[in-house]
Amino acid sequence: MGSRIRWKVYVRFRGERPETCHRDVIRRWTLSHQANDGILNALLTALNERRYTNEGYTIGIPVISFFSASNEIPNFSDPAESILRPLYDRFELKVVTKYVEDKQNRLDMLAKKQRPAAQSGAPASITLDELYAMQDEVRGVAVPDSINELMDNILLELRRRGVHVSDRKYFGYAPLVQAWAWLSSRDEVKPGDLIVLNAYLWTTPNEKETVEAVIRDICENPLGERIKELHSMGAEAFENFKDGANNNASRAMVKFRNEFVALYGQITALSQDAQSGRDTTAIQELVADLENMSRQAHKTSGFTYASLSELAALQK
Repeated sequence: MGSRIRWKVYVRFRGERPETCHRDVIRRWTLSHQANDGILNALLTALNERRYTNEGYTIGIPVISFFSASNEIPNFSDPAESILRPLYDRFELKVVTKYVEDKQNRLDMLAKKQRPAAQSGAPASITLDELYAMQDEVRGVAVPDSINELMDNILLELRRRGVHVSDRKYFGYAPLVQAWAWLSSRDEVKPGDLIVLNAYLWTTPNEKETVEAVIRDICENPLGERIKELHSMGAEAFENFKDGANNNASRAMVKFRNEFVALYGQITALSQDAQSGRDTTAIQELVADLENMSRQAHKTSGFTYASLSELAALQK
């Protein structure tokens, strides 16, 4: 497939595949940056549809999982290597391996390498039927709307910081966090389960630190992130009011009131998720800031001031 190795793709099959492999055999493909579109399309089809076409003959691949190893990351800014991005994006969990740093670990590994090779064919610790049963249970783990909201916040913040996250990755994140929750013996995903996405959302190793920081900040204090978002929305609405008041203060005030009442409704719903005194205090401070903006807007427009709770009650 080419003279320069880019990475190797390892595939574990769960059954027999005609002419190419047998049960419990790992198949290896070696992929080069010089691989043509036909090879890349064949591998994408294998990953997406579990089908492989060779010389006009298409067969199903009874595959459990795909693994890849590489001594370098493709340079996606290089047109010759950018064609690898769709394939690279489909390897979901990524791990950077380093040299063995601990002396005792090095010596233990060296000793194992020098011993006679162990007999192959050791039994698996779980059967395929057990694996399929586990997968069914994982699919049954609930993903609350609040978790999807957190994931959306993570996506927007990463993109804002210049980290490329494809829509495919965004829409496909759930099975990972469901599995993490299942491994923790829970039937519902919690914010802390999103930490597993540290190995999922980065593309190049230099993005790892940013991804970890964003996920940590949002997941350790999800309510705080939502409060900041609502505060920003309120500040934007207030600035829009001041701009519009120069032309038609009454119309700008009506629009401002409607937007702030909607924000107040979201804050009321958010207060039900408060889990600590800190959360409650942060929500109270948010309401106080919005009330202050509202007072200024009422004074500017000449409208009689009414609190957000009063305005909300009037619109019911």
